[in-house]
Amino acid sequence: MRDLVQELVSHYADLRRQLTRDLRDPHHAADIAQSSFERVYTHTLGLRDGAAIESPRALLFRVARNLCIDEARHRKVAQEWAVSHAVVGTHLTAPSSEYVVAQHRVLRRVVETMEQLPPRRREVFLLFRAYGHSRAEIAQRLGITEMAVAKHLLRATIDCSRVFAELRHELIEPQAVNSHAGFDTALAEDFS
Repeated sequence: MRDLVQELVSHYADLRRQLTRDLRDPHHAADIAQSSFERVYTHTLGLRDGAAIESPRALLFRVARNLCIDEARHRKVAQEWAVSHAVVGTHLTAPSSEYVVAQHRVLRRVVETMEQLPPRRREVFLLFRAYGHSRAEIAQRLGITEMAVAKHLLRATIDCSRVFAELRHELIEPQAVNSHAGFDTALAEDFS
C-alpha cells in the first residue's frame, strides 16, 4: 500500500501540470488533482488483499479526466437551468395603479390631439400609422397628391410630437421584477 501511495504522489505533480494546461486555472487544477488522488486512494483501500492496480498513473489521470467531464456537464446543466429560469423567473408584474392612471391620461391626451387635427390630416395620419397604408395608397384613396399626403403626415407627426414632449414626464414604465428577488434579498440580509 505504501508503494502505491508513493507512486501516486510521484505522479501528482505531472497531473497538476497537465490539468493546469487543460483547465487554464492552477487553483481549479489543484482541486481536481486532489480529488483524483483521494478517489484513487479510497478505491485502493476498498480492493481485496492481493488485488493490485495495474497502472496507478493511468488510473489517476483517468479519474481526473472523468472529474473534469463531470464538472463540465454539471456546469452546462447549471447554466442551462439559470438561463431558462432567468427567462421564466423574470416577468412583468401586474401594472401599478400609477402606471394605469398615467397611461389612461396619455391616451386621453393623444385622442384629444387626434380629434383636434383637421379632418383630412387626421384621416391621412390614421391611414398611414394605424392601418399601414402607403403614401401612394392614401393619395389614390383620398384623391390627393403624394406630396399632400407627406405634408399632412408631417404636420400630424409634429402635432403628436408636441403632445408627447409635454407628457414625457408623465410616462411611467412598467418594471420587470424577478419573482425570487424578494426572497434572495431577504435571505442575503439574514446572513449579513
